[in-house]
Amino acid sequence: MKWTMFLAGALAAPLAVAAAPAQAQEADHDWFVRAGITQLTLADEIDLTVAGTPVPNAGIDTDSHYTPTVHIGRMLGNHVAVVLTVGLPPHIEIDGSDALEPFGRLAETTYGPAALMLQYRPIREGTFQPYIGAGACYMIIMSADDGAFQDVEIDDDLAPALEIGTDIMLTPRYGFFVEAKKAFLRSQARGTFAGAPVVGDVRLDPWAVSVGGVFRF
Repeated sequence: MKWTMFLAGALAAPLAVAAAPAQAQEADHDWFVRAGITQLTLADEIDLTVAGTPVPNAGIDTDSHYTPTVHIGRMLGNHVAVVLTVGLPPHIEIDGSDALEPFGRLAETTYGPAALMLQYRPIREGTFQPYIGAGACYMIIMSADDGAFQDVEIDDDLAPALEIGTDIMLTPRYGFFVEAKKAFLRSQARGTFAGAPVVGDVRLDPWAVSVGGVFRF
């Protein structure tokens, strides 16, 4: 989260200058587009079986990763908006941890994140305009590459998601945003290890923390 704290500090000066002219006014721009950077952090929990036998203390490790994202939204009324978020598919490396650590790189994958959210926006005027949202997140697996596990396949998943954030408007049309999403994604991975079938039930549950710019029209 250090980069979000840095951004907040960097914005403090321009926000102080912009606060005076950004008097409360009724928002009349129903469409908005955001572009930013999203940090994705996965839960990295797995229940693994090899040849039908559970592997105790099995673990996986993926580093937090970053991807550009675009949010396209429209107000449906005074305080409700619908927002579609899509990101450039990130490529991640899946390493073993705990009992699987000696095996090193288990697999790699490229996946496409997307979310469709319904937001409630109690304040549509002034500098700070917070919101909360609920909806669905979809993960589509673009590719799965072998490591210590061979013939790797990973399932797509559709799951509920929640979010909280705020727009920080410098003018009625331009500003910044900071938000955090939590998705409850699960997936199943399959493959082989030394010829034996491997099945892993994976809890991803990613946190997606985003910062960027807002344009309303």
